[in-house]
Amino acid sequence: MGVMDSLASDIHALPLDIGRIIVGGVLFVYFFNTLRQARDFSDPDGLIDHGLMCRLFPPLRLSLFQPGMPGVLFRAVYVCACVAALMVVAGYHPRAAGVFLFLAALSTLRWNVLASYLDDAMIHIFCLWIVLLPVGSTLNVPDLMAGAAGGGLAAAADSGSSVVDTWLAATVPGAAPRAFIVNMALVYIVAGLYKFTSPMWRDGSAMHSALRMPIARAPGFWTLRWRIPLRLVTWAALILEPLFALIFVLPPGTPLKWLLIAGTAVFHLGIAVTLKIPYSNLAMMGALPLALAPEIMQGWLGVPPVGGADVAAPVLLPSAVATTAGPGPAGPGPAGWIALTLVALITVQIVWEAANTGRRLRPRYSSAGWDNPVRALLWMAGIFQSYRLFDWVDERNHHVRFEVTRVSGAASADGDADGPPERTTPSEPAVPLDPGAIFPQTMRHLLLQSYLVGNIWMRMSPGQLERVRRALLTRHARRYARTHPDAGTIEAVAIVQRVTADNLELTRGERRPMMRFTCRGGEAVMHHPKEEE
Repeated sequence: MGVMDSLASDIHALPLDIGRIIVGGVLFVYFFNTLRQARDFSDPDGLIDHGLMCRLFPPLRLSLFQPGMPGVLFRAVYVCACVAALMVVAGYHPRAAGVFLFLAALSTLRWNVLASYLDDAMIHIFCLWIVLLPVGSTLNVPDLMAGAAGGGLAAAADSGSSVVDTWLAATVPGAAPRAFIVNMALVYIVAGLYKFTSPMWRDGSAMHSALRMPIARAPGFWTLRWRIPLRLVTWAALILEPLFALIFVLPPGTPLKWLLIAGTAVFHLGIAVTLKIPYSNLAMMGALPLALAPEIMQGWLGVPPVGGADVAAPVLLPSAVATTAGPGPAGPGPAGWIALTLVALITVQIVWEAANTGRRLRPRYSSAGWDNPVRALLWMAGIFQSYRLFDWVDERNHHVRFEVTRVSGAASADGDADGPPERTTPSEPAVPLDPGAIFPQTMRHLLLQSYLVGNIWMRMSPGQLERVRRALLTRHARRYARTHPDAGTIEAVAIVQRVTADNLELTRGERRPMMRFTCRGGEAVMHHPKEEE
């Protein structure tokens, strides 16, 4: 058997479909939440000026979404994506559903590029893998319905047993699944090794710093009393993360493999619970059934290894034994070749990035990465991958808190439309307001707010940044005015500081004026500094 034939040798289908169900459930929640947030991020009058973004960055037009589309179309796409995700869970034409999910996820990533982050990047690549992987042959609703069509309880029980037996025996070509787990192994290797370039990861303060940033679910909880435990957790993650790739190659049932599997689960669940990055981490759990394929099939279910081998091998390693049911594999099929090519290109992209960009931050987090031709090629094909997870904490560890006050009372109907209204009384005090009404704290909102203080994630010129910043401030003001139509004149100030090892208590904030605007009849009148001199 040749190398390619061996690479394409069959594997059991059941573990692959367990992963399919996990990923499909994550995709449903992701698109449902995207639907809920469509008003702020996708709609034409939301927080992002999509027309401006497409003018500044023309490649963003390579998307299903285009400027001028009404908000109802975005909602229709997200509703259909939720349905498609349920089709993946049910095993009903999952690969066809995956095509739609990939286009919807890719378009969402590019349309909301200012508010896109790791979850968006990983979700769209998982959608692509749903298309490439041979999923759906087991654990699917159509088989159950077909088996129960005979009628009667006894017939249903017999058919159910028959369906289960069929599922246990089902095998699928292994080229695409092996390429998939190489992709997953690269995530651990790249994200883990790059952390060694971070001084804060090496000195043990990175995790504490991240948990004190607004991207954490409870940043106020992680006070100095957690300093030593979090330092130990940081060092443990630094050592273990690149080792997680071994779960795909270690012999089945070995203690080290079980230890790394447990560590992987704790790692992803811990991030999902403590940080606002749930979808990518939960989707990565969908790869664990493949890592545990020998344990699931031979150890728990008692199914013989594929091809009749005496000892089960890790799924990543191609089988050296031809199947007895036919002439054996004839090399990877079309999906297998695409999957292998994809992984090869991603690997070249990673090597190119490591060799040529080092730790230069902005090229790594640009919208397309045109300085890396392989990355640019993948981006044009709809694939954006960067596995650099939290090695940026030294340079991006900003903590931003907003103070919002009403500096004058409700605007009069006949006030000057071009300037701020006078205070209702000379001694009227400023009234503190809820900052969350203007600056919500979801992950996407936080990413938009980072551009307001110059903590940018896309590469752009100072002039482009100023246009984006002004558009964001104006649209945040309009959003507030829609729900507070005559709230008077509002001022917003940001308190910005770095979360460093010697500032974990956040006592060094710098006050930066953000904006001043007046709410009149549901409209926001901006008062820019030059206009008030």
